[in-house]
Amino acid sequence: MISIIIRNKNEATALESILNILRKIYNDDIDEIIVVDNKSTDESIIVAEKFKCKIITIENFTYGKAINLGIENAKNDLVLLLSSHAVPIGNSFFKNSIKPFISNPELAGLRYINSYSNYLRAVQNDFLVNDGLKFGLMAGCAMVNKKIWNKFKFDEKLVFSEDKEWSERVIKEGYQIMDFNETFFYHIKRDEEGSLNRWKNETIAHYQLHKLKYPSKIKLTALFLFKIGFNLPKEYLGKLKYELKLFLIKLKLKSIIYRK
Repeated sequence: MISIIIRNKNEATALESILNILRKIYNDDIDEIIVVDNKSTDESIIVAEKFKCKIITIENFTYGKAINLGIENAKNDLVLLLSSHAVPIGNSFFKNSIKPFISNPELAGLRYINSYSNYLRAVQNDFLVNDGLKFGLMAGCAMVNKKIWNKFKFDEKLVFSEDKEWSERVIKEGYQIMDFNETFFYHIKRDEEGSLNRWKNETIAHYQLHKLKYPSKIKLTALFLFKIGFNLPKEYLGKLKYELKLFLIKLKLKSIIYRK
């Protein structure tokens, strides 16, 4: 059987939606659902209780810490990390996910294929992930082997990309991350502040993990001026050209639609 871990903060609506799907479609495949909650102030806890989830409150949240806390409290060796904005697809999603772990004890985790480019890369590499930092697990929907996690915990200091760092680490230790031929939908609509905050965390993690030197203030300023002086006007002219073509098509439509 499988344990599911959902990290949550004030996502009551999305949480209720995914829990409803899990209980309705996959209830026979799931042994427990653990919600690791970051002190939500909405109705998240009420929703989790409604669907009989195990609720764990986290202090001093980081993504890695939330995953570790969830897996630590999971009673099964196979754990699906799931976002409230991710929806597993397919009646046999869980049944098929179990099989690779049974046949391969060195398998640390599954990365579910969710794009055409991901699929092409998987086929080329015989469905094994070679570069954990670029193509490792996506914690929004990924299955983890708890037996291997017991040896390698997720980094609790990283602000982002804890899933990629963990993947890289276990691969270097001789374990495997597999691209798996099942998929999921991911849906989320971030406001401007949310998008900027995500970009900030992704950028911090990128420079930390790849040990890159962050650009100087002079270079950042030059890049900014180049963008607003060249790229943005170029993008505007491109959109203006498109709108003009669309306008001309619209002018012709009436005669076409009502042509006898």
